[in-house]
Order: sequence, then structure tokens, then C-alpha cells
Amino acid sequence: MPEKLQKARKLARDTAARWLRSPRLRWNLSLGLLVLTLLSYSWMFGTISVPNERSRVYLAVAMVDHGTLSIDEPIRRFGRIHDWARRDGRHYTDKAPGSSLLGAVPYAVVRCFSDPEDWKIHELVNLMRTWVMLPIGLLGFFWLRRLLHRIGLDPPSVDITAIGWILGTSAFHYSTAFYGHQIVAVCMIGALDLALQAEERLRDALSPRRAILPMVGAGMLAGMAGLTEYQAGIPAALLALFVVSGPARKHALPLVGFVLGAVPFALILFGYNTFAFGGPLELSYHYLIDPGLREVHGQGIGGVAAPRWEYAVGGLLSAHRGLLTTSPLFLLAVPGIVLMARRRMWRLTALVGATLLYFLLFISSTKIWFAGWSFGPRLLVPAMGWTMIPVAFCVAALGRWRASDGIPRGLALFGLLYHQAVHAVFPELPENATHPMVDVVLPALRGDHVSPNLASTLFGWQGRSSLVPLGILVLIAGVVLMVRPREGRSRKARAGTAAVTIGVLLLCSTPLIFAKPGWSEGEARRFTDWLAQLAAAERRLP
Repeated sequence: MPEKLQKARKLARDTAARWLRSPRLRWNLSLGLLVLTLLSYSWMFGTISVPNERSRVYLAVAMVDHGTLSIDEPIRRFGRIHDWARRDGRHYTDKAPGSSLLGAVPYAVVRCFSDPEDWKIHELVNLMRTWVMLPIGLLGFFWLRRLLHRIGLDPPSVDITAIGWILGTSAFHYSTAFYGHQIVAVCMIGALDLALQAEERLRDALSPRRAILPMVGAGMLAGMAGLTEYQAGIPAALLALFVVSGPARKHALPLVGFVLGAVPFALILFGYNTFAFGGPLELSYHYLIDPGLREVHGQGIGGVAAPRWEYAVGGLLSAHRGLLTTSPLFLLAVPGIVLMARRRMWRLTALVGATLLYFLLFISSTKIWFAGWSFGPRLLVPAMGWTMIPVAFCVAALGRWRASDGIPRGLALFGLLYHQAVHAVFPELPENATHPMVDVVLPALRGDHVSPNLASTLFGWQGRSSLVPLGILVLIAGVVLMVRPREGRSRKARAGTAAVTIGVLLLCSTPLIFAKPGWSEGEARRFTDWLAQLAAAERRLP
């Protein structure tokens, strides 16, 4: 073997051994494995038609198999859907095309080894969930931790916040389902991190050329967010204002890099709109087929009109869709924004605060604020990533005192248990399931009905027994949230923190324990009977 090759192999072995000896690397890998396993453990029944996902899949299939943006052929193969648009006799998805472009990549790969007829629609949906959404969810977890570290937050606060976000908010389910909302959230997390990296290089008096690549990456991710969900154009524009108001304003090259990164995605979107709907600013909402959707999106601008109080209350406080009731960790967002402002982080505070306000106004201004069948505020998912920044500041501030350190941990733990319980039974609740635990989760568990999961697929375990591995994983994540040590804390202090965490968890759980069912006994029984039919049909799927 040549001497140079031997030296290269020795260097690679030494580097790998050094990394594996690193406690930080082992911790990161352990957390990543835990998150990925929980994300992939349960999924929606394959026989359920989820129009939002299928519409995106149809466009991916049309591009790969038929070389067109029209979904006429996928409709012929797989059946009609609810989320579609029509212009000049041809059918199109009513979604922005970004998620379908991502989904076309794994489908094009598997098509190299198979024929179109080999794929059923439930297999295609699961393909997108597995090879698009799960990697994006895991990437978002690590990227949020990197962003929070870059801002200067301590490791325990970073881990509590990141675990609470990915496993204890609506970001969890939408990291497992082929929607665009979590794609946007992860893109905006990455874009902000790269923009801050570029600014660090400029502040360190390095050559402006060293900041070009991060700025190009930030522009690309912001552009991808806008290409994936139309409403993401506003936070992308706010990020552009953030960039031009910072150190980059004195250097043309980084600003040009940001623009060059974003422009191709804007051109793709304008080109798609022109081909499908006749103009660069024409949207699918102008050509919807379903009368109900057409009525909703015909109000105001794409369905967004004047804010209404009942929509805002529902989006924040309803038991099944409320941001604060399903994920109380977000209670720390406003205090966190105040803390950021007191630290004179004016630009970052304005960016995060304006984005959160925009999305709150967005759900307060649309008749479909509840977003159909779902759990938690799906329409707020794109803003949840950036909102974790002020949450993390509040987590860090509360962590300075032993008595208050358990408060954010308890809030995160409640969200973790709540979201895992719902996801294990039926990930996307019906619109009228207004009290998820008493309407769906408890009746389903009493009837021994759960979602398809890894244990049922790999080992044939059915019902509650298939949730035993999930319970172990959730227990591990809960322990991490409760006792993730802070530097200098004694065992006694950590025990006190765990006690406060459990107390906050029980306090948050009280409304669920005493909630009155939204369904009658007959409605709950019909739902659980339906779950039994879905489980039987799932076992018959190829």
C-alpha cells in the first residue's frame, strides 16, 4: 500500500477515535438517535386519505413519471382528492411546489429500480414521510441547537428547548407527515443560523469573501421556505431586512450572495405559477375546485381577512388546537422576547417578534384557523422554530435559580407527553374532537386501538403492547428534560428541580383530567370502532 494512503488511513482512524472519545459527540449522537426513533415510531393509518399529503405526492409523481406539472395522470392512477385546482381543463395541486420538488428526489431514486405500477399511493406517502420529512425533522433538531449555541445560550437550556420543540410541540407531528409547514420552519432556522455565521465573520474583521457562502446558503434556505408555503414569503422578507440592517450593509458581496441564493427559488415559483395558473403572481387559490375551499380562500387575500377574536382564542387556548394549551412551553416566548430586548438584541428581537406576530395575525384572520384534521396549531408550525429563541432565553433565565429551573422543564415535559400520547393513537384528530385526551386517547387505549408503529410492523405486536418500547423512549426523553444537569448543581439541587418539574407537569395536566368530553359516549364508541376497522385494514396492506 502506498505510504501516503497509509498515512491518510491512520489520520482517518485517529480522527474517528478522537471524535468517539468526545463526551459532547456521544451526547449529540445519543440525543439524535432518541429523537429520530421517536419521530419514526408511529404513523398515520395507510388507508386514510390525507388530501394535503396526497396532493403534494401527486405533483412529485407527475414530474418524475410524466415530465409535467399537471397532476391529471396521478389522479387517474390514484383517485381524486380534495386539495386540487383546475385551469384550462388540467388539474394541479393547490399547494406551493417546494415540498413536491423535495419529494421528487427520493421517488426518482426508487424509480431507477422499479416501475410506476409497483407503487401504491400509501407507499408513496410513506416514502415521502420517511425520506423527506424524518431527515428534515432531525436536521431541524440539530440546527436549532447549533443556532441557540451560536447566540450564546448554555448547553442545558439549548437541550431543554430543542427537545421540547421537536418532541413536545406540533413540530413533532409535522416532522413525520408530508406537509410544508415544518420544512419552512427548518429552512428558516438554517437561514438565520447561516446569516448569523456570516455576520460573525464580518465582525471578526475577516475578508467579506468569507461571508459570501453562508449568505448564499441563507438566501437559498429563505427562498426554499417561500417556495414551499406561500405564507413563508413574509418571514423570508423579514430575514432579508434583518440581513441588510446588520454588518452586511457595509459590504456588497455578502448582500449579493444572499440575493443570488434566494432569486433562483423565486424564479422557480414564478415559473410554476405562470405555467400552471397563467401568471407569476397567480395562485392556486384562484382556481380551487372544491366549493368549500373556494369559499374560504375567496375571502380577503387567499382566505386571510380581518382578524377575529374567536379565531385568535381558538388558535391560542382551545384544547385541541391551542398553541398554549397543547404546548405550554410557548408561555415563555413573550418573557423571552422581553429578556432579548433588555440585552439590546434589537434586530433579532424585532425579527422573531414580528414573525410571531405575523403568524398569530394570520391564524386570527382565517376561517380555517383550526386547519382541518390535526392536533395543535398546524398553521403556526412555521413560526415555532424561531419562537424557540426567546423561549430558550427564558429557559436560561429561569435556570439561574434552583426553585425556578423546573418550570420550563415541566412545561416541556407536558408537551412531550401530550403530543406523544395523541400521536400514538391517531396523529391527526378529527375537527370535532375538541378534548383530545377524553374524546380520543383514553377511549382508544381502553379499546386497545393505536396507530401503526415500529413494534406492530417489526414484531407483530398489536394494541397497547406495541406502545411499550415507545413508553421506554418517552421515559428516557422525560428523564433528560427533568435532570439535564446545569454546571455546579448538586444532586440535592437536581432532585429539587425534578420535583418542581413534576409539580408543573401535574399543574398543566389538571385541565385535561377534569375536562368534559366534547363527544357523547356514542360518538366516542363510533370513533373507536372506526379505529378498529382501520387497524384491520392496515394489516391487510401489502
